[in-house]
Amino acid sequence: MSKIKDVLLIANFWHFEFEKKSSRYRTMADVLCDAGYDVEVVSSTFRHQTKTQRDTEYIKTLESAYKVTLLNEPDYKKNVSLQRIYSHHCFAKEVTKYLETRKTPDLIICSVPSLPVGSAVTKFAKEHKIKIIIDIQDLWPEAFKMALNIPVVSDVLFAPMMMQANKIYSRADKVMAVSETYVKRGLKNNDNDKKGLSVFIGTDSRLVEEAVEGKLFQRTDTDFWVGYVGALGHSYDIPTVIDALRILKDKGYENISFKIMGEGVLIDEFKKYAEEKQVNCEFAGFMEYGEMMATLMACDCAVNPIIGKSVSSIINKVSDYAMAGVPVINTQNSPEYRALLEEYECGINCENGNAGAIADAILKLYEDENLKKTMGENSLRLAKERFDRAVTYKNVVALIEGMEQ
Repeated sequence: MSKIKDVLLIANFWHFEFEKKSSRYRTMADVLCDAGYDVEVVSSTFRHQTKTQRDTEYIKTLESAYKVTLLNEPDYKKNVSLQRIYSHHCFAKEVTKYLETRKTPDLIICSVPSLPVGSAVTKFAKEHKIKIIIDIQDLWPEAFKMALNIPVVSDVLFAPMMMQANKIYSRADKVMAVSETYVKRGLKNNDNDKKGLSVFIGTDSRLVEEAVEGKLFQRTDTDFWVGYVGALGHSYDIPTVIDALRILKDKGYENISFKIMGEGVLIDEFKKYAEEKQVNCEFAGFMEYGEMMATLMACDCAVNPIIGKSVSSIINKVSDYAMAGVPVINTQNSPEYRALLEEYECGINCENGNAGAIADAILKLYEDENLKKTMGENSLRLAKERFDRAVTYKNVVALIEGMEQ
């Protein structure tokens, strides 16, 4: 088996450091460069987060250990839209054109979604006998079916996307994903890989230390802080947490505060609901990463209130919760994350959508300082063992080395 040297990392949703402090694929590229591989990153001119085109001339001035190639992708305004599907098809064509002109790489690592890109890249790899690893970040069309959940109609509507996803998974030499749940989904249609590799998105512990330096603060008030970090959209059940705080307030607990760090399409609706319920909620909006982590570290616990029908598994915010060393009150139905909290004894799983159960969990931590402290320490142990990229991303190097055997 030939030695792998030239690695092409194709990531539709790439983040430069000035765009986002923490990035899965930037860390992956750095780790691969440190391991001695020649790495080229191929991504899009379009920035998904802000729905704007990047300043490609400025990006050419940025220095890195790896080469960066940005290919044209048209704009789209909404995440779930025909315009976005068209945009991804255009980008997939640009990627194929580039692959046809570029020197044949030894290995391609391709993130999925998008499906058009994954389809084009895996097809090219098979035709040209190039080793390929797919990295599953999200399940499409399952995530779209959740957003447009019409019995029978959704199955028929998304059947072509499901066939496309199955084909992508089947072509991979190795299946990698952001959770074991997603690995199993990929392997279901793959005969080439028997085990797969789960690498949580995670967080760089060194980045966290640098980000919070000089920003950590000691609480002097007697309030009990419940923290939330992330988007304020349809996947997040913020109203049920607000209901839980109302239950506790009715029982005489006036000093429990809900610190909400993030923005999203439902922020005004959530604000209005908090006002109606007359509970202590602070909507801090989008915060600089260090400020956000420092605030999270000062919280007594954090909530992970994902709606019941969500297909998400190990998501971004839970690594920040672990790195912050706070107990987690979780309503997400993901068996993988619920099992992780139980294994490390660093949180409390609640029935999805049950405000009373959330209130009981908050009260349990409120009244038991030792339990809160122990769960916080266990959260940090989880962060070190399963979410620290300095540790976990080395497994990607080991996976590649195994392909050389």
